[in-house]
Amino acid sequence: MARASGPSDHGNIRLLAWAIAAVIGAVGYSTFLHDKFALIFGFGRVIQPIEDFPWDCKRIQHPLLEGCEDIWLDYNNRKLYGACTSLSSRTGWNPSGSLFNVSARSRTDHISVLNIDEPGADGLYGLHQLKIDYAGDLDLQGFDVKRAGDRQRFWLINHRPPVDPATGEPLDPRKVGANSTIEIFDLDAPSNTLMHIRTIASEAIISPNNLAVADDGVGFLVTNDNDAKAGMFRDLAILFGGGSLTYCRSDTGKCEVVACESCAFPNGAVRGLDGRFYVSHSASGVITVHEYSEDGLVEIRTMPLDVPLDNLSVDRDGNIMAAAIPHSVGFMQAANDPYNRVAAAGVLMVTNTDLQGNKYKGIKVIEDRDAKYLPTTTVAAHDAQTHRLFLAGGFSPFLSICQKRN
Repeated sequence: MARASGPSDHGNIRLLAWAIAAVIGAVGYSTFLHDKFALIFGFGRVIQPIEDFPWDCKRIQHPLLEGCEDIWLDYNNRKLYGACTSLSSRTGWNPSGSLFNVSARSRTDHISVLNIDEPGADGLYGLHQLKIDYAGDLDLQGFDVKRAGDRQRFWLINHRPPVDPATGEPLDPRKVGANSTIEIFDLDAPSNTLMHIRTIASEAIISPNNLAVADDGVGFLVTNDNDAKAGMFRDLAILFGGGSLTYCRSDTGKCEVVACESCAFPNGAVRGLDGRFYVSHSASGVITVHEYSEDGLVEIRTMPLDVPLDNLSVDRDGNIMAAAIPHSVGFMQAANDPYNRVAAAGVLMVTNTDLQGNKYKGIKVIEDRDAKYLPTTTVAAHDAQTHRLFLAGGFSPFLSICQKRN
């Protein structure tokens, strides 16, 4: 006959439940999380010292070069532009990293400029910042530049603090996220001033990390690194993926989410010389390649690079440069204490030959295991003319320049 269950039976049931959960967890880890953890935390990854690579590097440190999350190299006019802010601001107000301390904002975000062929007596390459004709504040992250007529046009991601649209009263960004927009400026070269042209605001601009402008100078692709502006599970996107891609038009201001199936914390974006969009995904270590037409955005191939990736750039020869994060824990430590810590960093390149032949291979250009010379790198630009690398970091107090040895 059956017997009534007692305390020991409840204990056995509880143990059985934990055992079943452990088995499910183990299966889940072996089939899914193991690969994720191996990628993100670098289990078994060999990180090389900078001495293994044919580069001579130096650091340039100045307040105008702090917190430069993204850079853009003007090959024709021989200038390097950076979207920069103070480190106290970046480590407090950084919506992509779920840092929502509004009071930490420096309200001094700026575009820094280097004349890359003119180091000068002080070695600062004529460092200066652009004047900005804009009524509000800028909280910068990624950006892109393209010529519009006789001027250069800048598309800047601006993470504004949220306010109530009816009353103008501040809202809690921990609950609603940032009021992120895309601000479009034209550079008036004689006055060294960015003149504000338009603000692009849309519900499809969710959590913008970077953007890339199309060949027509009108459309642009935005990477949303998360599915939501805020939320308690938002930080898990770096492990489990998520996010989306949004396509906008500069003339009408209309935006729409165009892709999200393979998104895994989409981060950097760049338009290649072939007209395609290249997007890096931090949580999967993959670059996806997309073509845009009237029918929408189509993913045409993926390129696994097997290391967490940050921003992308393209050089004059069409090579795609990817900032790599070989030691994620070290990166997070440096992001929390940027004046005292520097993370291991690396740069991968997908050559123009690979792109044209549709055979993709990531070549390790440089790596700095011991953080001797490179910043906690979030972006790298390659000057094919002089064989130099320019490297910057959103959580770094300096920029690095590396000259390739013959």
